[in-house]
Amino acid sequence: MLKGEQVSYLDGSVGDIFNILDTGGRIFKNREVLRYSYIPETLPHRDLEIQTLARILVTSLKGSTPSNIMLYGMTGTGKTVVSRLLMKALTDRSDLLRSSMQKRFLELTASMSDPDLSVAINNAVELLGFDEVMGPDLKKDLNRPVKCIYINCQQMDTEYRVMTQIANRLAAFTEDDRLPVSGLPVDEVHDRLLAKLDETDSLTIIIMDEVDRLVYKSGDDILYTLTRINEELVRTRVSLIGISNNLQFLEYLDSRVKSSLGAEELVFNPYNAAQLRDILSRRAEEAFYQGSFDPDVVAHCAAIAANENGDARKALDILRVSAELAERDRSPKLTDLYVLQAQKKIEMDRVSQVVRTLPIQTKLVLLSVLQLKLAGRARTTTKELFEAYSFYAGRLDLTVLGRRQVVNLMSELDKLGLIQSKVISFGRHGRTTMVEASVPTTEVLACLQEGLLAKVKGMRPKLIYSTGF
Repeated sequence: MLKGEQVSYLDGSVGDIFNILDTGGRIFKNREVLRYSYIPETLPHRDLEIQTLARILVTSLKGSTPSNIMLYGMTGTGKTVVSRLLMKALTDRSDLLRSSMQKRFLELTASMSDPDLSVAINNAVELLGFDEVMGPDLKKDLNRPVKCIYINCQQMDTEYRVMTQIANRLAAFTEDDRLPVSGLPVDEVHDRLLAKLDETDSLTIIIMDEVDRLVYKSGDDILYTLTRINEELVRTRVSLIGISNNLQFLEYLDSRVKSSLGAEELVFNPYNAAQLRDILSRRAEEAFYQGSFDPDVVAHCAAIAANENGDARKALDILRVSAELAERDRSPKLTDLYVLQAQKKIEMDRVSQVVRTLPIQTKLVLLSVLQLKLAGRARTTTKELFEAYSFYAGRLDLTVLGRRQVVNLMSELDKLGLIQSKVISFGRHGRTTMVEASVPTTEVLACLQEGLLAKVKGMRPKLIYSTGF
């Protein structure tokens, strides 16, 4: 089937649509490798960060509680994947050590001179478990089992949700006493979390990804609770790993919380183009069939991401979407043409999502900028923008905001990267702020002209001033 060709269905039925379309991929061998949720066995160009973090955490294998840790860095610099990779290695190592200890213990009991005592000990281990037979005195000389819990604070964004999530991760899925996602007093959730932690008799490491989102929304009470929780625990200990994109995150915390946290800090620097190319090359070898992609595609994706703060997630997304577009076109090979298409698609998807969630008055200011551009004002003044905004607000029977409020909304749009504003000086004639759109006009207008704003679809503002910039 050629690009853009329509598929016909006998008798108007769509029942066979997937049989028609599913002819087998020509490019992808394993597309999951290109998702940032994929945890690879090795992580290139993060050796220093892995070693630093491992040196802090290794004390947990000896029964000691490691320091709390804060990881900083821009999006896509490997903070999450390094943490999760090390957590898996840590729990695997902990399980192996305990298994070796159990094996050695059973070997010793088997060699005892009293065969009846040896059989009794083995039966007790089978019935009660290794930890119960060892007892608290002997277990002091052994390492605690290490448990790791990952919390995404963008989703679990309240104190209640974080505590219930931790408690339920410690519980078996079949347990009847799993905590509900709402409805209990916070004090009760806290008490039940303490009980579940002590039941594990382990060293629990909690990773709080995007912890800054949680603090900005719900305050830092949960951090204070978790950093002081060891004072209330008897049989177990807790250590925290916080992950944030904001290097100034600690400055937002109450001094008591900052003191209790006492975290060691580690900064992840952005990847450069060569590092991103290496990362993508390794992933591409796993993700694609041999000979199904042009090697220049990897370099192109890496260069795009390197120009945008070295974001490995962005590079992986572009490579994956490029290949998906190529497969949909039934192309035998992934080429640069699809990289350009993917870049535009990803950017437009991101912009559309942001635009659709804007408040109505902010949407109206953006709509005014774009309509002025269609009317011939690629760059316009705040004065003319305010007139256009007032025109549309009047047509929609909305409250017309004052000029200062509109300027504030312009600043918000500028921060989001949807428009650009710049102050231009005319010497003794004064200064003025020039505004221009930073997004595709037609596509974004289509997103804006939905719901209430559909009433002004196609309406062009009057150009009051004769001078354009």
